[in-house]
Amino acid sequence: MRVLLVGDHPPPYGGVAIHVQQLHGFLRGRGVEAKVLDIGKGGRPVPDVHPVSGIADFGLRLAGFLSAGWTVHVHTSGNNPKAWLLAATVGGLPTGRAPRLITLHSGLLPDYLAASSARRVFARVALAGYARVIAVSGAVRDALVDCGVADEKIVVYPAFCASQVVPGPTPPLVESARARRRPLLTLAHHPSPVYGRRVAFRAVQKLASTLPDVGLAVFGPGTDSEKFIRDVRECGVAKHLEVLGELAHPEALGLIARSDVFLRPTTHDGDSISVREALALGVPCVASDVCVRPEGTRVFRAGDSTALASAVREAVAAGRPRVHAPDAGPVLLELYAESSARGRSSTQSAPAT
Repeated sequence: MRVLLVGDHPPPYGGVAIHVQQLHGFLRGRGVEAKVLDIGKGGRPVPDVHPVSGIADFGLRLAGFLSAGWTVHVHTSGNNPKAWLLAATVGGLPTGRAPRLITLHSGLLPDYLAASSARRVFARVALAGYARVIAVSGAVRDALVDCGVADEKIVVYPAFCASQVVPGPTPPLVESARARRRPLLTLAHHPSPVYGRRVAFRAVQKLASTLPDVGLAVFGPGTDSEKFIRDVRECGVAKHLEVLGELAHPEALGLIARSDVFLRPTTHDGDSISVREALALGVPCVASDVCVRPEGTRVFRAGDSTALASAVREAVAAGRPRVHAPDAGPVLLELYAESSARGRSSTQSAPAT
């Protein structure tokens, strides 16, 4: 079996990119010949990860893999035109016996498709060429079914490989924060307001009234922006923050593993990989109620900083959870084998022309 993963690969360390990286590692660990066609920003050289330099380069490379019969697995958000153009491009190319699968990752996908009948029609057409569509949540599946995608074609499974969650060594700044903060909370940051930065800041301010040594370690892009600094000032939480900037993924996992509670105060969400990583590491996770959360997550009413602060107190008091973390690797291996067998069967049974 030969598998080509098409999608973003770190850096930067976004959810889709992390899943592609982890799935690639899982496949290689199982002896599968696997490569990544990196359509993101590209980073340091990684074995079997091939950055593309434009549309023409992407098309030529993809056509080569398809003509050689590789199983192609696309990973994209599904919440913007670029994502659906990618889906349509890969789904529409002639493949011969090469099966194609796609995972749609974003919790914003249902709202994106619901906004326009043209979008729903385009999505149905774009997905027609895929043997399987993997939806990361029931809400994503329902939105695809509403577009006319056959329910039996869709598999609902979180984009998460528990076997690949291995924390790395933490930098001195993390150890320093751990020594000074009780409790130490962590937040994966992104500049988008969807990630609920202000709600987290206001919750920390409320917690500080009874937990004067509370700290919030913030990592990710955009922590040096004017909006971030403005929110810190307006919420009055500067002395409680540990601003760590972007961390390599193993370092981020090391930070989460050393923390007391992981926060996910998003206003929209899919199946958050960071939530599952925290739970897999045995770290309490408090997340907004904007979607179905994994077992073991404490949820709070989205946008309510008082409810978030209360849930954090409960999580600290309860201690570390024990949950079963799912692993998409074995599930996807079965789907690859099934799709490949179906592709061979259809090719062999096709009438001669």
